[in-house]
Amino acid sequence: MSFALSLVAITLLVALICFYPLLRQFKTKNEQKRDELNKALYFSRLQEIEQDDAQGLVENVELLKQELQKTLLDDVPHQEEKNIQSEKSYGKIWFASGVLAIGIIAGTSYFMVGSWQAESMLEQTYAKLPYFYDRMKEEETNPLSDSEMQQFSTALRIDLQKNPQDAKKWWLLGQIGMNLGDARLAFDSYQKANKLEPDNLQYKLGYARVLMFSEDTTDKLKGSDLLREVIRKDHSNIEALSLLAFRYFETEDYKMAAVTWAMMLRLMPKDDERVVLIEKSIRAARDALEIQEQEKSKSITPEKN
Repeated sequence: MSFALSLVAITLLVALICFYPLLRQFKTKNEQKRDELNKALYFSRLQEIEQDDAQGLVENVELLKQELQKTLLDDVPHQEEKNIQSEKSYGKIWFASGVLAIGIIAGTSYFMVGSWQAESMLEQTYAKLPYFYDRMKEEETNPLSDSEMQQFSTALRIDLQKNPQDAKKWWLLGQIGMNLGDARLAFDSYQKANKLEPDNLQYKLGYARVLMFSEDTTDKLKGSDLLREVIRKDHSNIEALSLLAFRYFETEDYKMAAVTWAMMLRLMPKDDERVVLIEKSIRAARDALEIQEQEKSKSITPEKN
């Protein structure tokens, strides 16, 4: 957008420099000669009137001079105004035509060259797709940079336009979207992968994770249902249990939150660094449950007079 605006500004500047003279007023040589001739005739006629007055041949000399001046003034301004208006009209037409011509040429050149360059860059990025697959093998020791992630994302999307039924690549694009913080890309990609292979627990879990991060209540409910589907088929899925436990806690279902975290605790090795956090979460859920039950009992117990 900014490049397009710059292009328009440069085009207008060039047009103004090239065609500005068309907007100015110029007198042609013929017009200058006519003005000089009118003045010469005026002074010649004025001299004749003065000579006739000296010989006593005319009366009302001042009146004759005034009429002569009026004749000169009536001729010159009207002619000039007519010519100026004509010049302005033709000048504006030529100016507008020039600007339009430059705009068409500049626009055509941009779309021909710019589009070609953009297409060439996309093809170059797509050609690097095998390189990005190899780079993924080094992710733990040499993570992809944000720039590489963006290029990888572009290359994958081009590939998926050609092979839209590849669920694995859709899931991988969702992973990249998560790493880039692009929620929309992650959501659309995980959704597509889950739709293509609904029985794949990895794809289902990825889609559920994005839904759980949504602010839409409907998305969260759908995400919870997907998590339960994952747990029914894989009781030891720690990530699904963790997401579901947080969802229970968020909805103030503290009993189910504590139970779910307890299930996680039984599945985790005792030396796992997450154990301490899970134990704190269980205590927090039980404390919140106790307060919740006390408040319920107060609301049920009738007040004594």
